[in-house]
Amino acid sequence: MTNFNLPYFEEINSQELQEYYVAKIDLNERKISIDLNFEKNTIGQSEIETIKSFLEKINRFDEQNKSYINDDFTEENSETKGYIDFYFDELEQDEISNIIDIHDVSTPKEILLLNKLQLNRIGLYPDGKYNTDYYAVFDYSIDINGEPCDQLLVVKTDKSGNLDHIAWES
Repeated sequence: MTNFNLPYFEEINSQELQEYYVAKIDLNERKISIDLNFEKNTIGQSEIETIKSFLEKINRFDEQNKSYINDDFTEENSETKGYIDFYFDELEQDEISNIIDIHDVSTPKEILLLNKLQLNRIGLYPDGKYNTDYYAVFDYSIDINGEPCDQLLVVKTDKSGNLDHIAWES
């Protein structure tokens, strides 16, 4: 089989891969971008099935990633804790109040802000393009004035969605 279809993407030729494919999807009432990044120009049937299976589980992986993020937040000196603290260090009180209800005393403000993280992009690297050790990248950020911030909390996973690591990137 030369041509194949993946969820969200148009037909792809497995013997003449492009380096980059992108699709926009609606996920949890939000537009996100999914990109496929290939080092090689061909792909086998088993890898096609792996990509397809991964794409079919995006909702589950998003929920799982939120658990990874919450668990990381509880660790001392974690990437997630540093990421959330950044907003309180850099934003003015009125800017923070546009993101969370600062008068809510029932929940710590850091948790309120953590709960505002939104998935913006998923990148897949099935054959290790850019010398990646991970399979997928999930970019999360917090919206400021209706736009995603350029500060990203990135969850990197293997092809089964298991956590590789979390990084703070911009």
